[in-house]
Amino acid sequence: MLLPDTLRSVACRNGGEWGWQPETIPLVIDEAEKLGLLNVGGQLQFLMPEGTCECYRVEVNALKGEPVGLTWSERVALSAKNARRQMVDITRFYDFIAEGRKAFAGPFAAYEATGGSVRDRMCFIWYLQADRRP
Repeated sequence: MLLPDTLRSVACRNGGEWGWQPETIPLVIDEAEKLGLLNVGGQLQFLMPEGTCECYRVEVNALKGEPVGLTWSERVALSAKNARRQMVDITRFYDFIAEGRKAFAGPFAAYEATGGSVRDRMCFIWYLQADRRP
């Protein structure tokens, strides 16, 4: 993981995947762009004690519709721009907690019955890609 310790220390992990609270994603996007990494995108998940509740439709796909023939640096800049825009869009369109509650009513109710906060379990898994050219 090439991101600085400040971001890695607040990350949530789901197996080999890294994620952050949705409000931290803009910082991840900015740092990835500075480091020359593509912001691929990611999905909303709730990392519950019993398992992962993934809201597949609440996602960012920053590479969707990317033109062919861009240089790596152009791809990095475009993916960051697209990721920022899409995160703003989905934040306005979706109430993340409500989406999770609709899709996973049982696990949410059980967790909240124990005094847990699903907000604390919310994580946006985020994918980055380094330049793989030789």
